[in-house]
Amino acid sequence: MGKAETVHMSGQVEPGVGEIGSIKFPISDAFKYCLESIRKRFTRTMITSLSVLLSIAFLVSLMTMSEILARIGSAPPQYQMWVAVIAILVCGVGIVNSMLMSVTERYKEIGTIKCLGATDTAVLEIFLIEALLLGLIGGVIGAIVGWLSAIVIYYVQYGPLVFFEGAIARYMYIIGTAIGIAVLVSVAAAAYPSLYAAKLKPAEALRYEV
Repeated sequence: MGKAETVHMSGQVEPGVGEIGSIKFPISDAFKYCLESIRKRFTRTMITSLSVLLSIAFLVSLMTMSEILARIGSAPPQYQMWVAVIAILVCGVGIVNSMLMSVTERYKEIGTIKCLGATDTAVLEIFLIEALLLGLIGGVIGAIVGWLSAIVIYYVQYGPLVFFEGAIARYMYIIGTAIGIAVLVSVAAAAYPSLYAAKLKPAEALRYEV
């Protein structure tokens, strides 16, 4: 026909101008791609997740301790939450650094998939989903570890008082909030590295030597 044509699901044919079409990643495919990438870079992934895990565990333990102390009539130290906020910020910086290193290591991979037709949006999706998974894994494990640590420590001191009326609902709220914070911080911290990866020109990425 001399020209490239794009066939839509409706059956309509849209004339092209001779270029290769673009690849659109369904979310399910992007998710699988991210899981494969995490598997290949398991050590770096675990280091990044560990920073999220420790920060969230620290945050949840402080929030749980504050809740228990408030229920037994003791005022929790005011500086605790500020320390937790600093830990979260340090965690965010660590994620930014880790994701930038991940982008640098994968220049040729990014260049290859963009040469095959992957759009900037598809590349952005891949890195953001990867960050979301890291935040979710680290957040869930960290929240559980932090909550258990606080419960064990205070159960030894105060016994059954740690399980006050409505305690489970409050603890679930704390854990859920912490997991949400972990995911939000991970995705926010990965925003710049992801945009940087999405804007890479294929030729420059393929020429880059790590």
